[in-house]
Amino acid sequence: MLQGWREWTSGMPEEMTSVGRLMNFPPIPEVPESVRGKSLAVLEVIYCGAPADGEELVAPLRKLGSAGMDTIQAQPPAGIAELHMDPPSPVPYTSESLLTHDLPASAIDSLVEAVGPGSGSQLASVELRHGGGALSRPPQGAGALATLPGSFITFAVGFVPVPEAMAPNRAWLGAYKAALEPYDAGRYFNFVEESFDITHIFAPDVLTRLREVKQRYDPENLFQSNHPVTG
Repeated sequence: MLQGWREWTSGMPEEMTSVGRLMNFPPIPEVPESVRGKSLAVLEVIYCGAPADGEELVAPLRKLGSAGMDTIQAQPPAGIAELHMDPPSPVPYTSESLLTHDLPASAIDSLVEAVGPGSGSQLASVELRHGGGALSRPPQGAGALATLPGSFITFAVGFVPVPEAMAPNRAWLGAYKAALEPYDAGRYFNFVEESFDITHIFAPDVLTRLREVKQRYDPENLFQSNHPVTG
């Protein structure tokens, strides 16, 4: 299914964005019974256009295989978060992320082999978000970081309810990252949750300007962040 989705993304207008996911739902009471303890491939789409046009654009996805659940319909923004199935309250987790260039079929094969069915992975979610389009073009008057490089925004997350769950989750996250690193296009700051070399995020001239502003207006480092520009 992910292979068909990957091919489908290449012909979509910028009004369409989508996510392809591999999901493992833990067998805990907080998870709805319909998906509790199950492993699923999930496709999500959001189209900012006429519903009839959206139905025509997603028709090829419905031919990729039999769907256990089909919730594609006109939807107000207020319900989008629930469709993405993020937990409604904070949960303990660990994650990794990567921006990638265009992914060939072999990359999807490598990813599925690493963390898909049969791999033993229990990562809660491994997702590929369709990037490019307007995300690749800086609007007029934009700030220091106005674009995301590459074609896909990828993110993997593991559920860590007890300390002993950290090690296997980190191993599966390592497998996910190794499968996609040949196509590395950078990082999306909002998904970077550990210390990171910000020279891989900002262009050299932009980083120089940010450091000048920081030194001029906040030399005592009153305003702190997870990824400081000082250095």
